[in-house]
Amino acid sequence: MGIDGGASRTVCLVADLNGAILGRGRGGPSNYHKCGLYAAKVSVRDALASALLAAGRRVEDVEVVCAGLAGVARPLDRELFSRAFAELARKARLILEDDARVALAGATENRPGIIVICGTGSIAMGMDGRGGRARAGGWGHLLGDEGSGYDIARRGLAAALKSADGRGPSTSLRQKIRRELYLDSLQDLIPVLYGERVTPDRIASLFPLVLEAAEEGDQVSRRLLREAASELIDSVAAVSRQLHLDDSEPLLISASGGAWQSADMLRKEFLDLLPRRLPQARFQQALRSPEEGAVLLALAELD
Repeated sequence: MGIDGGASRTVCLVADLNGAILGRGRGGPSNYHKCGLYAAKVSVRDALASALLAAGRRVEDVEVVCAGLAGVARPLDRELFSRAFAELARKARLILEDDARVALAGATENRPGIIVICGTGSIAMGMDGRGGRARAGGWGHLLGDEGSGYDIARRGLAAALKSADGRGPSTSLRQKIRRELYLDSLQDLIPVLYGERVTPDRIASLFPLVLEAAEEGDQVSRRLLREAASELIDSVAAVSRQLHLDDSEPLLISASGGAWQSADMLRKEFLDLLPRRLPQARFQQALRSPEEGAVLLALAELD
């Protein structure tokens, strides 16, 4: 079984020992830092059960589970989820990774390279030819997530407020934000954003407004996307340095995540800037999904 779980959903695949996919299942969010351990466990259980049902298999048939879950980077996180999995699939061997690792395995079919993930948050992870790993970013919305959907939306809100104050250039984001949030004035953002518990997902939901404005020619929004692309490449470059990858060798780069997939202009800015910053980089579309990457890691455990 291969599992990919994050802040919005959990996907599980059941495969035979040759890697053929037999069934797919889905569950809710499984980043326990955001939804709580009980809810995360329920989401994984639902995804696992529905995948087994689709495959016509029982949990006792499962030999190996590779689960790539957001929020399990620390030893304590892994210990907590290892206990949870022991209740869900008692006989199976468990490989517990974070979601970036399975995304990288899927994107490169478990070959050396670097993946940058741009969704509500952002992170880059890479692996060299000896199996060494490195990561950059992934510090969450308070301390990082540069270049993510959340970060772009937050900067868009700030740019609209600066424009309203006369501290920044004019931007159509002012009108778009007012319409989207049903505000009489941008002054009303204060009770909306500070008067209730606003999640990063809620801020990130305004990301499409920046995309729309950029596509309509708004220069402030276009600048925000260029800056986001540069931040993502900073993370890729940091991983490359940590792994001491030789500048003379081709460097395989891939990308994934909801914000990446939905933003043509962000992708264009990234791909335009990448060869200037990393001349040895060769970009390729992800070869497989993160959950398929988890299946590949599970199969490798059987070898």
